Amino acid sequence: MRNIANKVGIYQKNWKGLPSKACKTKETIMTTQSLNQILIVQPQCPFIDIARILAQLGWQRDPLDMAAPPLIYGEPEVATWSWAGNKPFVVYTFNPVVKMRVLEVATLPPSLRQALASQLPLLSPDAVESMLDSDDIRERLLGLWAARETERVDLIERTRSLTKDAEPVLAEQAQEVCAKLERINQARTELLVQMKIMSEAAPALIRRLDDPAFVQTLKPSRADIEQLFDDVLIDAALQGIEKLFADPNLRLEHLTPDTRIEVFASPAGLLRWPNMLSNKFPGGYRDIAGWMNPRRVWMCWKLVSPAGDSTLYDGLVWLDDKWLWLPKIFRYLTPTLLTQASASLRKH
Repeated sequence: MRNIANKVGIYQKNWKGLPSKACKTKETIMTTQSLNQILIVQPQCPFIDIARILAQLGWQRDPLDMAAPPLIYGEPEVATWSWAGNKPFVVYTFNPVVKMRVLEVATLPPSLRQALASQLPLLSPDAVESMLDSDDIRERLLGLWAARETERVDLIERTRSLTKDAEPVLAEQAQEVCAKLERINQARTELLVQMKIMSEAAPALIRRLDDPAFVQTLKPSRADIEQLFDDVLIDAALQGIEKLFADPNLRLEHLTPDTRIEVFASPAGLLRWPNMLSNKFPGGYRDIAGWMNPRRVWMCWKLVSPAGDSTLYDGLVWLDDKWLWLPKIFRYLTPTLLTQASASLRKH
């Protein structure tokens, strides 16, 4: 019990962004807001150092990872860590050809992600781009694969130029990476179009949020909550919903016709990391995004007065055939994640 309690303390401290005592060896420490859902660790950092840092921060490695011997002694191709056996998870993969070390940290809240990243020597986005110009074929290959892992659509043209590389193997890999990045870019473009269509339909609904009777029709049920969040957050969400909808002031002030409404939509899965959609949302969503159903579309909006003053609101979510409103729901959910230090194994 004492061991678990100690780890809960580490979890809470790191979530709040306080510094850890582990050695800092990074060439560049990225800010919390710049951290992607994929971290690329520098090749020269051995697995034993990565595992040690994760252990110091309170993460538990899955013992099943150790069953199969790795191709290179001491350098497993796959390893996973959890918090008390549950979410959030850290997944490590290793490509021995170029010593590419990848950490998938999508379910980690920003401060936990930062606590880990601040202890590891990561490849910065600029370093990945520079590798594509290296005279060393292995470095160029590492840059290509790192660009694919981190979905660097900004490097499409750069990777396309490598399809004519003098090294046949690298040219072939560049074709595959370029094609993958183009598919990702196309999917993002289509998603932006879908989000724009939904956003254009929302202002009419938002203008009705000054009506208390209408607001009550947007109250989620338990069945609704179960479709939005992992099991561990359901009770906290329900308690928060009851408090919110018991407040007679849960409504917007009447909007004048000249009030401009700017609506921003995003699937919950994209709220896990900084991008053009998630950056429009209150930062609190990043803390709980790992426990949200990634497919559900959420909205926030900005009300801009004729004088130019603006106020940000949030919490509208589309659930199959109806709208729900959960304003600032992260205020009720984050404390649960801070105090329980465990989460559901259920995945949407």
